[in-house]
Amino acid sequence: MDDHEYLEQTLEQAQAIMQKLDAAEGRILEVMGIGVGADGQVKATSNGRGGITELTFDPRVLRLDVVELGREVTVALQSAQFDAERQAQEIVSEVMVYAEAMPEPPNETYVRNRVEQVARELF
Repeated sequence: MDDHEYLEQTLEQAQAIMQKLDAAEGRILEVMGIGVGADGQVKATSNGRGGITELTFDPRVLRLDVVELGREVTVALQSAQFDAERQAQEIVSEVMVYAEAMPEPPNETYVRNRVEQVARELF
């Protein structure tokens, strides 16, 4: 494979990965993590970026004191964010498989050797 073919192939691979990254970003925006408090009285929903999109309370939370309510809310929020993060990480991991398959960029030695080779061929 000559240099031109190598660069074209690398560019095509990079473009394909960029398309997969764009698609992954869209999928991450659709992620919905769900978390429930320890006693099941608080439910939270988080998006793929970790933002809380919904927080609902069972009427039984009115019986909880402030500390217990705080604990319920905290557990629900953290669980929802953890679930969303896990889902988003799975999506990113799928794309990273393709990125890891990309060839290493030419290093200084490779470039110098190619320039010297082309110079020798010219003379």
